Amino acid sequence: MKSSFDKWLICIFSYNRPALLRNILNSISEFYPDMHIAIFDDGSNDKNVIEMLDEMKKSNVYVYVNSRLNTSCKHGGLYKMMNLALAYAVSNSYQYAYYVQEDMQFLWRDDELNNRVEKVFAREECIMCLFNFLQKIVKHRTKAMLTKINNDCLYSFEPYAVFDTGVIDLQKAEKINLNFPFENETENGILWYNKGYRLYWVPFPHLAWTPWPITYRFKKKTNGNVFALKPLNKNDIRKLLSNKSLAFLEDFTKSETFKINPYWYMHNPGWPKLIIIYIKYYLNLYV
Repeated sequence: MKSSFDKWLICIFSYNRPALLRNILNSISEFYPDMHIAIFDDGSNDKNVIEMLDEMKKSNVYVYVNSRLNTSCKHGGLYKMMNLALAYAVSNSYQYAYYVQEDMQFLWRDDELNNRVEKVFAREECIMCLFNFLQKIVKHRTKAMLTKINNDCLYSFEPYAVFDTGVIDLQKAEKINLNFPFENETENGILWYNKGYRLYWVPFPHLAWTPWPITYRFKKKTNGNVFALKPLNKNDIRKLLSNKSLAFLEDFTKSETFKINPYWYMHNPGWPKLIIIYIKYYLNLYV
């Protein structure tokens, strides 16, 4: 018997972060084992990642390893791989491609997910939608970018039509020849926004960034660690499903290891800047 998620492909984009890659794979195994997986690796040289990729190949997971490293771009070969992932998903007749980064984690299983995406993609202008928890540390900026568009609490992420993560309607993507020509999220998002398409955020998220991760910029490693998140329990899920507004991660769960709240999810800009960011947050100023 086929699963209702048989036409979903989770595309994981990875580079040299074995523990984070293992964490997201474990969360997929726990909550969405019936979705297909493809890993697009940006040329990792970490032996643990290489071993993991070989292991996944034996499990019938599609694995692509980029052999041409791009050290001139902050995100390496990410956007090249996003285009390759799109082509692979379309050529294999999937209905949805779910783009995720390796420093993310699924937190619960939403059995209504198919219905939710069908409803969102019924809007002709929508080619991609988001089910990720929002980041409280940048709540002011997030609120400024999200525009509520109907009574179902659907939000438009202005001024973007695509992101580096999210669910893509592959039928629409093929029809409009969706691609990611630029090496940054902003230019790609605005390009498709100006063509009349929109990116929608749905207020029942099940995916989150893990806090304080190891990051790479221009292939250079920055300090960080692996702080897995606690999956949502029944009470958390009940609270989330009654949500009618923005959903910030810290309001629903927390890290397995105690960390400063709200969490930091990105490249560490240095402690002096981080202290200023946190002071602004607690003073309720724009971050």
